[in-house]
Amino acid sequence: MDLEFRNLTYTVQRRLPRGPKKMVVKGVDGRFMSGQLVAIMGPSGAGKSSLLNALSGYRSGGVTGELLVNGQPRDEHLFQKSSCYITQEDLLQPLLTVREAMDVAARLKAPRGSKAPSEEILQEMGLLEHQHTRTDLLSGGQKKRLSIALELVNNPPIFFLDEPTSGLDTVTTTQCVKVLKQLARQGRTVVCTIHQPAASLLEMFDQVYVLADGFCIYQGDTAAMVPFLHTVGLPCPRHHNPADFIIELTETPEFVTMLSKEIMNGQLYKSAKLEQPAIEPNTNQMQLKISYQTDDANETEIILSNEKCTYKVPKFEGSSASVSSLSSQLSNGNSSMAWMKMQKSDSSEYSTTFCEQFSILLARMMKQIFRNKQGMCIQFIHHVMCGVLIGTCFFNMANDGTQMFNHLKLCVGLVIFFAYTQIMVPVLVYPVEVKLVKKEHFNCWYGITPYYAALTVSKLPVQVTFNIIFCTIVYFMTGVPFSVIRFVAFCLVGNVVSLAAEGMGLAIGSVFNVTNGCAIGPSAIAPFLGIAIYGFDFAHEIPLMMNILMKTSFIRCGIVAMVLTIFGFDRQPLQCDDMYCHFAKPEVLIKYLDIEHSSVWLEIATMLGIMFVFRSMSYIGLRVRFST
Repeated sequence: MDLEFRNLTYTVQRRLPRGPKKMVVKGVDGRFMSGQLVAIMGPSGAGKSSLLNALSGYRSGGVTGELLVNGQPRDEHLFQKSSCYITQEDLLQPLLTVREAMDVAARLKAPRGSKAPSEEILQEMGLLEHQHTRTDLLSGGQKKRLSIALELVNNPPIFFLDEPTSGLDTVTTTQCVKVLKQLARQGRTVVCTIHQPAASLLEMFDQVYVLADGFCIYQGDTAAMVPFLHTVGLPCPRHHNPADFIIELTETPEFVTMLSKEIMNGQLYKSAKLEQPAIEPNTNQMQLKISYQTDDANETEIILSNEKCTYKVPKFEGSSASVSSLSSQLSNGNSSMAWMKMQKSDSSEYSTTFCEQFSILLARMMKQIFRNKQGMCIQFIHHVMCGVLIGTCFFNMANDGTQMFNHLKLCVGLVIFFAYTQIMVPVLVYPVEVKLVKKEHFNCWYGITPYYAALTVSKLPVQVTFNIIFCTIVYFMTGVPFSVIRFVAFCLVGNVVSLAAEGMGLAIGSVFNVTNGCAIGPSAIAPFLGIAIYGFDFAHEIPLMMNILMKTSFIRCGIVAMVLTIFGFDRQPLQCDDMYCHFAKPEVLIKYLDIEHSSVWLEIATMLGIMFVFRSMSYIGLRVRFST
């Protein structure tokens, strides 16, 4: 599949509120042909990654211009299914082996009724002997090859890679580029950004597209770059890396302007014949064999010394021959419009149904959770130690009629424990996962809805189990009278507060990074905590509007529900060793707090509603983040 773009611009909004917009890519043109390995080069800040993101569709906001596939305006939905994007970071699912990661990708991405050749792909990528190694234990080069292998499951004809050689040593870099070269030779269009490759590495690329300050200063065959620079009066010194030389030229704004005009900001394509240009004896002048190709003509001019000749470059035409599979098309080096027709016959966005995606993702998440033994041990110790500590502080006080204020402190402490324990974990962990989920979702592995449903369900077993362990320790150490309904309500209140706080943490983690989330998390929960402890000593004097506002705090609802659980359900009078205990009767405390007209189940229902709001905000945050 040939990619073409015309007058492509990419504008971003500066971080300052209402700041001016900045044009990162400035009206460039270009064409990347199938069967070629293309390198987008340029200095830092030139717009390489921005151009790649705009071409792949990874970033859609602020992109204008004309995007074409095989000379036709592209359908973004079909194009997304026929391409894949591999980020600069090696984003791989942790705690899975290489083979398990491949099997999950195959179950999600392989067309219906077909079996993905996972073993053959791993063999081709040189990962078969590491198939039982966990992904987080792979080297940098192996992680990069695994990222490619995961996307090869459905055999896409277009690959986009952002800095695939970043952080790799020379040998591993060469191996990575050879893999990409092999993929291109099978008929795929492989486009990647690269900063400043060595001369030996540059020769492995078929086409080079050089950006500087958002402008295209060269587009064409790798072998034609040095002759082109020579014709514009910028000869590359002998034994000098051409990549280094053209990057050095970008430091001079005059050269950038001149080269951009010469190449017409990407409208011209420079190509060279396979023969090496001869050098005349006793001169430093090279006989140039350079061709010029425009979008408006299919003829190319070659100037050799003082002679001129032309030859026709055939334009890409879709093959009318039917093929049995996409892989056979690619192996023949012909990604034609027949592929698009085959895709149009399947209107489904994903290869699997909602239920299949949910079950596959749920199984993967459960496996990852139970393999994280260190994390589970930390959570277990945390819940047990906190339960014992709270139980020791309030040991056997829940049946003492003289300890009314300690009863309230116990209820507040329990709810705050559940809230703060669950809100900070998603804030710290989820932003990293969001990047990986965005890549997999963009590459059409699964939809957001089945993913979010699987994420919610997968966390329940461990979370509920640890919460029940904590509640059991506190319940019996504090001396709360046992009854089945009271114990069930006690555990239920704790779990609902925990789920509401987790939903709030997910909402923050789905939008903000770790640094901002650590500041926003405690700041966001502080108002809920302030409302929660407001007015216990003058409950009957609280205005109606303030009472309504307090209902929006899940912490307040949790404290009220906890008080009603401990002192409700027709509890008998508390023990009183003093001459008079005003709050010995549980109904007196409940009336004093002005909650006699409420019920545990009403407060739980209110918290469930707040939890639904938080989790909806998290879902919407993912939707918005993935759509930009």
